[in-house]
Formats: sequence, structure tokens, C-alpha cells
Amino acid sequence: MQSLKSNMVSKVTKQQSFNSSKQESLKKKRSVSPEVQEKGKAALAEWRAARAKAKALGPAAFQGWEWQEERKKALKKTTPMMAIKAFCNECLSGCRKDIKNCTAKQCSLYIYRPYQDDNDETL
Repeated sequence: MQSLKSNMVSKVTKQQSFNSSKQESLKKKRSVSPEVQEKGKAALAEWRAARAKAKALGPAAFQGWEWQEERKKALKKTTPMMAIKAFCNECLSGCRKDIKNCTAKQCSLYIYRPYQDDNDETL
């Protein structure tokens, strides 16, 4: 009974030491260089300053700033179709019906506009 207990304790100890060494190696792999950390801190401070400035200018300015920030985020991870949809939304104030029935045939994105039916004639 005693040897069984000591075997289990040694297995648990070995497992704990394995886990701690594994965590240490993961920390080493994930470490970020001080230069990159400083860049990140500077960017965050700049973002916070811009946000505070927009808040100080009033609600309309802050809302405009938030809109620009959301647009920046959206543009970072956009597909071509998402970009076309965003362009059409901005051009026609986001009204789906207006985008579907767009009459700007001279637009280079007209044939790619979203919300069109399959049987629509283009150009």
C-alpha cells in the first residue's frame, strides 16, 4: 500500500514538473522583444490621446472619431466583396433597396454590387 502511494506521488510530481517546464518553454516562445513592447505602448498612448481629444471636442466629434476607428478595423480584414459592399453602403447611405436598384451604370463596381438578383441585366 505504501509503495503504491509513493508511486502515485512520484507520478504526480513528475507530471507537475513536466507541466511547469512546458509552461516555461511556452513563456519563452511567446515573449515579445522590448522594442515591440515599447512600440505597442506608444501606439496605445497615441490612441488614448486621440480618443480623449475627440471626447473633449464634444459628442459629435467623438461619434465621428468612433466611426473612423470602426472603419479602420473593418478595412484591416476586408475581402474584395466586403469592400465593394462597404463602398456601395457609403455611396447610397446603406439602403439595401437603393443598392439593389442602383442606377450608376458608369460606376466600375456596378456589375459587382451586392443584393442584386441573378436575373439582373448588367451593363
